[in-house]
Amino acid sequence: MEASALRVDNSHTIHLAGTSVDRYDVELPAPACHTAIAGWDPRRLRASTAPVNCRRCLRLLDRRQIRALLQETIF
Repeated sequence: MEASALRVDNSHTIHLAGTSVDRYDVELPAPACHTAIAGWDPRRLRASTAPVNCRRCLRLLDRRQIRALLQETIF
């Protein structure tokens, strides 16, 4: 099964997979909600096949700002 979600370290919060751009204009995997990503280390991300439970990510899905079916696999 492909991962389209992620978690930070061993957190119980599962985020929708998205991307962020670092200071060198390199696109990196990140939570789609962009919660608390300033100054963080992307190596802390772990792929997950669990259902998304982050409230902000769920709101993005509900508002159809991000199409879950077209979400690319990042891991």
